[in-house]
Amino acid sequence: MSKKGILYILLVLGLVVIGGSAWMLVKSPPALDIPEGNPVIYEQRDYIMRGEFSSLYFYEDGSIIYIEEKGLRIPTPGHPATRTWRTGKLSSQEMESLVTYFENSGLGELDEYYQFPGEPNESGGSRMGDMSFTIIVNSDNLSKKVTAFGYLTPDKGETYPDMPSPLNEIYGRLHVVSQVTEEVYHENIGD
Repeated sequence: MSKKGILYILLVLGLVVIGGSAWMLVKSPPALDIPEGNPVIYEQRDYIMRGEFSSLYFYEDGSIIYIEEKGLRIPTPGHPATRTWRTGKLSSQEMESLVTYFENSGLGELDEYYQFPGEPNESGGSRMGDMSFTIIVNSDNLSKKVTAFGYLTPDKGETYPDMPSPLNEIYGRLHVVSQVTEEVYHENIGD
């Protein structure tokens, strides 16, 4: 191969590397300040048939990280699959209050897994929901993981009345907290 051919190949490879690096910098999410250690409270909410998934993390210092993915089941050009990162911060008193709420909520007495028994429908079968809700708390006075699966999405409101108490109240409370976080990055998945 001639010197011109080698120089041409090196030039093309250099442009590819530089262009690829620039693209990765533009497309990558911002560096999130994730605290050391495991979250004190972790919530995972999945709506499997809708293709919607979210994770909510609370750290001891009050940091909140909320990641939401939507449109994963059937993305279309008008409604592509998206991922959104949101962050927030609770004061030390607010974080202490939230942890105390969990420790006194009755969560510690619940079984680890609950499945909705189904709701009768016209054809004689039973109708199940597609929601999976997992809550994990690791505080000084409570270490517990509870998952509820198959509950139907309510028509109105932010709680699941059929879900075992206190999971329905916890779901509603954490939903409110997730809504006060601020968006830091949004991307179309698969671009």
